[in-house]
Amino acid sequence: MKRLLVGFVIAQVLMVAVAAKAENPVGVITEVKGQVQIKRAGKSSWQPARVNMPVYAGDVLRTGSNGRVVVWTPTGRAQSLGPKKTVSINPVKSPRDSLWREVWGSFVSRMKTNFSEENLATVAAARTPVSLPAKNRLVLLSPRNTKVLEERPTFVWTEVENAKGYRVTVGFFDDEKRVWETVVNRNSLRYPDDAPELKPGKIYIWQVEAIGVPNASESAWFAVLHPAEARDIKFALQQLKNKAPDFMAYSLAAASFLESHGCYSEAISILKAALKQYPHQPEPRFSLASLYETIGLPEHAQQMRAEARSGISSVRSLGWQVAATH
Repeated sequence: MKRLLVGFVIAQVLMVAVAAKAENPVGVITEVKGQVQIKRAGKSSWQPARVNMPVYAGDVLRTGSNGRVVVWTPTGRAQSLGPKKTVSINPVKSPRDSLWREVWGSFVSRMKTNFSEENLATVAAARTPVSLPAKNRLVLLSPRNTKVLEERPTFVWTEVENAKGYRVTVGFFDDEKRVWETVVNRNSLRYPDDAPELKPGKIYIWQVEAIGVPNASESAWFAVLHPAEARDIKFALQQLKNKAPDFMAYSLAAASFLESHGCYSEAISILKAALKQYPHQPEPRFSLASLYETIGLPEHAQQMRAEARSGISSVRSLGWQVAATH
């Protein structure tokens, strides 16, 4: 009874916070050439489209005879619109039903003595694992197509064999609006204190190029949340941590909460921390798989599902009755 009461409190914290959040954009305009206009949902007037402008479900984009626009979506894919085209922006389709329902269902299941593994096993078996990116391919890991809580995020990417260094650029797709650039010899970097301040709510593009390795570069977007919103999210996370019966319950609920606010990188970080404490539990891996798909890392998503499938047998041998009492 005590655990169910704690679970109810966690659910209330999450539902209130999610209800208060604003509508998230479904894409970001990353390139504009020629005449490109946008009409906001529910509005009758058109306005010029600009680089770094978010687009929402129901908006309409149109291009002139020499127009071209590129929209970067939260799934990590760029969609382009050529001359003399008009298109309505559709909502982003979730790869599965409500993540919150699935996470909450997993949380409640941990309170029960009998846990059914059939659904998890079926989902995992349907996925064929693939190899992760080759060592000469550069992949941006964090922040990748996400909102961030910190005003000076830490950039992380994969190492590239034979790279003589990495050129890191923060700005936009057009060179005239470049914000900051540096060269480092490692595959991670905190945005330094002496670099130009990143404005909350503005969407930035960051790019890394492996020096000396042809075609080894990649770009992704991120946006710094407004300080007040970041504080509210951090407060809600602390409340969850105080109320959750264990770190596994907290990590699943917190990751779902962060995802609802578009903070995918922070959600991934929490789930990775959960895996260090609970290396054989499949739930964090399934949640990670969904998040990796969202930010455009399909190889990582399939790898997580493969690991979850192998972890199910380990959990079965331990017994869910034991896990539920921790």
